Amino acid sequence: MKIDIYRSTKNKSKFISVPSGTSPKTLLPANIDPDLKSLSPFKTIDVQTTDKRAGLDGPDIIQQISKNGYAIHGAKITVTEKAPK
Repeated sequence: MKIDIYRSTKNKSKFISVPSGTSPKTLLPANIDPDLKSLSPFKTIDVQTTDKRAGLDGPDIIQQISKNGYAIHGAKITVTEKAPK
């Protein structure tokens, strides 16, 4: 399934994915998380039910899109350094 991923402009770790060519504004409910009311295009990809990537769970995204028309997901990577012993 080809999807367009949009990123929240208020919280960079929140994303919405929709079928490619679909405007997320036409799908989102009025009571959506306020962080997701302001979006910017992030990327377009092909996602499969077997995809498991950092920040992208293909089966979950496809299931959410099938049920709701859109998928809400997040990605946050934290890097910490440890002092050598």
